[in-house]
Amino acid sequence: MKPKFKELLLASFEYEEYNPQDTKVLLLNAMFFITIMINLIFMVINLFFTQTYIIFFVNLFIVSFLGYALYILREKGQYELASYIGNGILFIAFISIVIFKQSENYSMVWIFFFAPFSILTLGARKGLMLTIVFMTIIIAICYTGLNSWDHGRWNLETFFRVSTAMFVMLYVIYAIQNNNERANIKIEKLRQKEKLQLKLLEKLSITDTLTSLYNRRFFEEIFPRQILRARSNQEFLTFFTLDLDYFKQYNDTYGHQKGDWALVQVSDILKEVFSKSDDYLFRMGGEEFAGIFLDEDEAHIHTLINQITEKLEKRNIEHNGNLIEGKLTASVGVYIKFPDVELGHQEIYRLADEALYQAKSKGRNQIIYV
Repeated sequence: MKPKFKELLLASFEYEEYNPQDTKVLLLNAMFFITIMINLIFMVINLFFTQTYIIFFVNLFIVSFLGYALYILREKGQYELASYIGNGILFIAFISIVIFKQSENYSMVWIFFFAPFSILTLGARKGLMLTIVFMTIIIAICYTGLNSWDHGRWNLETFFRVSTAMFVMLYVIYAIQNNNERANIKIEKLRQKEKLQLKLLEKLSITDTLTSLYNRRFFEEIFPRQILRARSNQEFLTFFTLDLDYFKQYNDTYGHQKGDWALVQVSDILKEVFSKSDDYLFRMGGEEFAGIFLDEDEAHIHTLINQITEKLEKRNIEHNGNLIEGKLTASVGVYIKFPDVELGHQEIYRLADEALYQAKSKGRNQIIYV
């Protein structure tokens, strides 16, 4: 994410969708930006007004490397590397200020910035460990300055005040961030659960519950897309509609539970024949099925269509109400066309349905092409 200058300046960001990682990226952008701006100001002050050249070079060090860290964050998207670089720069810079300035002119106030920066950018645990190391070094350096720093005013009482303030601040920042991260984890789990539920609901809304094939609603949605895709890929568009012969008599003879079983058998056959990710199979309602697929080879298309009736015949599903053979059969109407035709999906469906009707009128258990 690349927040704009105004967003960085006001520390106010627009979210398209809440994401804890995006929040950390935006926060790191803002912290880098404001730190660079402040140090640029101090560079001018230390160079032209106070002539504190050592601190000027510390400021220059901060600006240079934080600028690089900001670059890899915004242009390369490497959040983790940028946060490590940023923490390393401030770690060295703040310790250098303490050593060089020896608490003069309230210079140690900047060390309190390290804890929130580290904990917020690295995370509660990593930031806590790094801050403890940082504070240990600072406290050790400060102890050596008793009765000599700040023109002799740095005493044991001052030392304990600073040390206590650092630990209190560390505890508060860590507690806030640690609880925030725990809350974000719970929120993210709820979001992922909600997404899964939405996907499940979406799948249920476009799927036939008995056969797990797509339903008529999804047929209306996907068919126009597949027509466009066939034109784009210059492939044959094939649409077939299939109807089981004398299926009402099958239900009357064997019962609706057995009828549901037979429908599942037919759907399994279709799945065996058409197994590519861009093959779409539908239960249009009752005993009517349909399918859409693309292929470059017209002969192969005929082979696939023939496999439907061949596999159904091999299953040898008993059907005493079928006047043809005494077993379950199907009639199929097929539309095959190279995608230069301008027909819409409803017209293609009508043509395939007419072919199916012809198959029925010519004695059933056959395939008619248009």
